[in-house]
Amino acid sequence: MKKSVLKLALGLGLVLAAGLAAAQAHSVYIGGVYLDVHAKAPALEGGPAVPAPGGLLDVGDASTTGFGYAYHFTPQWSVEVALGIPPRHKVYGRGFLEPFGQISSVKQLPPTVFVNYRFGEIIPRLTPLVGLGVNYTKFSSAHSTASGDAASGGSTKINVSDSWGLAAHVGLNFQIDKNWALVGTVATAKVKSDMKAVTSTRTGDVTRTTTIDFRPIAYSMSLGYSF
Repeated sequence: MKKSVLKLALGLGLVLAAGLAAAQAHSVYIGGVYLDVHAKAPALEGGPAVPAPGGLLDVGDASTTGFGYAYHFTPQWSVEVALGIPPRHKVYGRGFLEPFGQISSVKQLPPTVFVNYRFGEIIPRLTPLVGLGVNYTKFSSAHSTASGDAASGGSTKINVSDSWGLAAHVGLNFQIDKNWALVGTVATAKVKSDMKAVTSTRTGDVTRTTTIDFRPIAYSMSLGYSF
């Protein structure tokens, strides 16, 4: 999977390089983003046995500020780099862990590169767009709460692996005037990460693991400026 994603990333880079010689417009944007996570994960493995269905995790949704840059090398085609302020997701226990409430939190930074195609106007000044690209999600500041430590049996350190995956989005661009536009998009990406929690107990370290399939959907509304 990683090889195919890296090949696509290389292809996107070549497309961007090819467009540099025929630049027509640049644009930047900033706006609000709501991340609907839809995370799924099997029960935690390792440590003492717990009653069925075991220790389950529920990753909460989050809001943040998104921004980015797009390079338009024809009126229809562009390459976009989408960024944002890393949001913090609260993680809640389910199953055996549900009585403990919020057990941890984690931040994520998901820079994404899209190749976009803009269609013709469906009504004056309103154009739909689609894009396909590559997402890299870096997780940081994973932190176990006091409730999480109590549920785990001691002080717990958490690590969530980074992820590469395909991404796609659709959107609408409303051209306010020559330079300004409102852009709304709905995006998704393949984000799958391994989580490891190491708890220090009186009898030694206990390691618990699971794999989280985040399956995020990001809704954004941004103000863009072209130059």
